[in-house]
Amino acid sequence: MKTALMFLFVLLAIIDLINCIIPGQEISVWIRPIQMIILVLWVNQLKLNPKRSLLISIPIVMAAFMDYLFFKFGAAIESIMILLIYFKYSFLLCILYSDIGKLRLTKKLLRWAINYLIVFLIIAALVGGKNNILAYILAIQIAIIFLLISLKKSDSEIFRQKYLGYCFMVFSLIFGKILFSDSRWFVELISRFSFVFGHLLFFSGLANVKLFPIKSNTLDYQAVK
Repeated sequence: MKTALMFLFVLLAIIDLINCIIPGQEISVWIRPIQMIILVLWVNQLKLNPKRSLLISIPIVMAAFMDYLFFKFGAAIESIMILLIYFKYSFLLCILYSDIGKLRLTKKLLRWAINYLIVFLIIAALVGGKNNILAYILAIQIAIIFLLISLKKSDSEIFRQKYLGYCFMVFSLIFGKILFSDSRWFVELISRFSFVFGHLLFFSGLANVKLFPIKSNTLDYQAVK
């Protein structure tokens, strides 16, 4: 069942990306929400404990709902979309923080936190607009999530999946914002690819599933100590 769901997920992603490249094709507002629902079904086949399964499933279902709203209403509900992203990311913060446990304040931790904040506040200013306070709050939330991913002591492959997946998720936000004013096919292609495979990599990492297992002598990878 897990293999069949993953095959269907990838197949729909390929169809969606090809549909984006071919000129004159009508955009389906349902194909990505359906992919997210398939991802939820896949996660629930992994025999996680009920609490973790629920915490992972809710943000994926929210991603399906928000993707539909994004392609249905566009920039008209941008502020509502950002508020929904806050709520979605609060579940990610809960999962990541619970995985870490107690945090120990160190100079290195503060340095990493400041670096992440500076990077994403600059991105928020460039993409979200200098006067958009919601974009700056979202940038802070994203910086905290990246920091928590870096703090989690885990297998190096799982770390890479979560980190790369969340990078893709952030790219999907950035290019989704650009898509409001620039609807060229390659902008939409990057936005779609980042959204779909970002969620796949990140949430499979949270579920401790290696999508591309590679033998490695480096275990217990930890970027920030």
